[in-house]
Amino acid sequence: MIELRPSHEEISLKQEHRNRSSNLTPLAPASLKTADNLHTIAQRSQLSLPEVERLTLPELTAVVEQVARLTPAGNVPGMILSGLARLPERRPPAKIVRRDLNLLFKGVEQTLDKAVFTTFFAGPAAVIGAYQHLLKLAGKDPAEAFPEGTWQFYVEYAVREDTARHANETHGFDTFLRRHNFDLNPVERVTAWVMAAIYCLHQYHDLLANEWRERVATHLLGELTRTRPDAARDTNLYRRWEKLRPYGRNPAGGSRQPYFAYRRDCFDQFLAEALADLDTATQGAWQQALRRAEAEELPAFQQQMSILAYLDPGSYGETRVPIPLTKTCIGLIHRGCYFLIPACAPGSDGPAQAQRVRAMVAAALDQTGSAGPTLPLAQIKRSAWPDLRQKLDRDFIAELDRLRFAPILINCDRRPRNLPLAEIRQAERGRGDHALTLFDTGETMVFDQSHIFFDGAWGAALAEIMTQEAIYWAKQLDASDAGMMAQWQPQKLAFHPQPADLTLLQQAPTVAVEVSAETTAIDLKALVKLRRLFKQRNDLIQVTINDLLILYRAIHALTYQPDPQLIGALEALATQPEARPAALAALDALRNVEPVNPTILIPVDASQRAPRDRLYPVTFEAPLTQLDFVGLHRQVMAAWKKYQQAAGDRSAAYAEFDRLQREYLATLAGFGQILEQVKASARAGESLSLSALKLLAHFPAPLQHLLEKVPASFDLLNDLLKGREVFSNVGAVAAGSTLTRFISAKDDNDKKTLVWGVLTDAQGVMHLTLRDFRPHGALLLACGHKALAQRLTQHYLDAYAEGLNKFAQELRQITQSSRETHLRKSGYS
Repeated sequence: MIELRPSHEEISLKQEHRNRSSNLTPLAPASLKTADNLHTIAQRSQLSLPEVERLTLPELTAVVEQVARLTPAGNVPGMILSGLARLPERRPPAKIVRRDLNLLFKGVEQTLDKAVFTTFFAGPAAVIGAYQHLLKLAGKDPAEAFPEGTWQFYVEYAVREDTARHANETHGFDTFLRRHNFDLNPVERVTAWVMAAIYCLHQYHDLLANEWRERVATHLLGELTRTRPDAARDTNLYRRWEKLRPYGRNPAGGSRQPYFAYRRDCFDQFLAEALADLDTATQGAWQQALRRAEAEELPAFQQQMSILAYLDPGSYGETRVPIPLTKTCIGLIHRGCYFLIPACAPGSDGPAQAQRVRAMVAAALDQTGSAGPTLPLAQIKRSAWPDLRQKLDRDFIAELDRLRFAPILINCDRRPRNLPLAEIRQAERGRGDHALTLFDTGETMVFDQSHIFFDGAWGAALAEIMTQEAIYWAKQLDASDAGMMAQWQPQKLAFHPQPADLTLLQQAPTVAVEVSAETTAIDLKALVKLRRLFKQRNDLIQVTINDLLILYRAIHALTYQPDPQLIGALEALATQPEARPAALAALDALRNVEPVNPTILIPVDASQRAPRDRLYPVTFEAPLTQLDFVGLHRQVMAAWKKYQQAAGDRSAAYAEFDRLQREYLATLAGFGQILEQVKASARAGESLSLSALKLLAHFPAPLQHLLEKVPASFDLLNDLLKGREVFSNVGAVAAGSTLTRFISAKDDNDKKTLVWGVLTDAQGVMHLTLRDFRPHGALLLACGHKALAQRLTQHYLDAYAEGLNKFAQELRQITQSSRETHLRKSGYS
């Protein structure tokens, strides 16, 4: 056996690691022990690799240090590395990967005490990141270990709780009924939605094929024509298709062609026009590349994204378990009771007939007796269920498991339309094993979606697709004669938990409590006009509306002033003994904490280049402090006011304003360029081109210094670790869309406290939502002061919207109040 003696260089590197780690966090001692154990095993594993694949000693030490920092788990990382090194194949089997990750989780839990684990351990992103480093040490390709992409793997471990679901709302169904004087009775109304859900399940494979094909076909065409003079036309091909894409069946009256087939025909026609100008060789190369991609990638994508599956919760992650189409059902919730309606006709794999479904819906809605028991199933943490399954009554568990065969639940118990989306979804919604729940408000339909199956864009699209399909079935039902309905009965689930079961459920750990707020106060027209003004003044100011939203979010965090009336209400509440802790926590959050520039996590769509990758979350921290952006803004406004108010010769006042204005606009342009480069890098899944950024030498010196700190490559897991807020903008919906509101999802990391969601409807109204997970909200709710907690969150959101409107107005004044705002490429003076 070869004995590895530490070299002087190795001893020096280890000592340097100890010096850095000795006084950082309570994780440091455990990290040191992990690093010591792992370093020796890592060196041995390197001997089995070809020399060209071996890491240098500094590289190996850096990787070991990173693993130990992320997962201080004693000898577990070393044990996993030994196992990986013995595997002959380059891609570890999926079972091995999941086993190793579970071992890492357990190792960290056992190594750290509970307080340190809860406070300092960064969760699933840290474990997956550490495992990727172990794969590198073993000579394996990390990408091969995650064939469905890192994001898909991540969401199954860290975006699985009830708070990790996002929601959309559409008004199309009820708007159609009102406009066309359709008077559906309750049974017909529910039947239309059940039929839409049934056809959604039956066509889901084809819907995913359309999504995949539209993205890949346009992306491949753009790649093949990128050197042509008119390359920009094909580069933006998918964006052009998005504006034309239909969401419902062929409107040419009475067509029974399925929606997915009609949409495919429309896309083929769109593509034919794009291909018409291409030479035969290019068309042939494109068709060959598309056929190869379809054969190699499409089936795996359909399996990855299918909602014909249920989630089986483990201690650390979820497992997707496929459901045969013939066994799927639609779950119906009425008066708190659950019913199952088969999605297939008896003895067939075809869709259930509307007449049969209507009879089952009628039977469910006709149920009398007491309402079903209110059980806190969805609020229970997913990690608690493996243990609960062993303790709960077997019959009760068996009934819960029957619900797994319903990928879509429809809650028929009306929810008030005026509630925030985050509250509308707080009704019966199963246990969380399924993909989608619908909530009826009587005016709209709300679609509550698991992030494991849906990202924001696809979730919004499917909400509109199902809405249009429900309209189709409303027409069919209105035109048909109900007549005498046969006595077909749905399956009613019998949830009869014993007192001991109720105690176990009530004592189980639950997800974070949230407070929510919404607003439509943002003046979108003013923002659009401001962008046009930027373009008129200078092409270098490429700042999008979303860039302005993110920039002002950072400014808002630094400048927010709480409402004195709210402060007074909290001070009064603090005099009541039972509410004092909650009031003091809220007061501390509002006035005693130093303003912090938030690190914002921005989901970036990655699906066009590689549909399986779904999205790339990138973090961005606006460099306000380094640039003194807020101070510069105030200086420019002060100079502008002085210039406006000056009498007589105003040349000196104008010169000062002009100087500050040029510096300010150059800084703003640089902000937009950096943010765009970061997002473009994430979309492409490539390294960030620092050289491209450094070419922008006309930026102010402070901004150029910041370029040195921009990471050289995109690291999904690292960005997930850093983000403290989520800011998700699904953008402006297509013309004719009936989407109205959107709330984004929070991953299971307790350090993420604010989740912003943005959607602009077809009427040009921007809907902004905020899910607030700050601790004081939960404390206020717990002592019965929900209204006050909501006022705090609403004021925070309203202050953001009002401040943004004022910021946009001042930007407009700054930009247009000059004889020249042209930024020369040779400099900004």
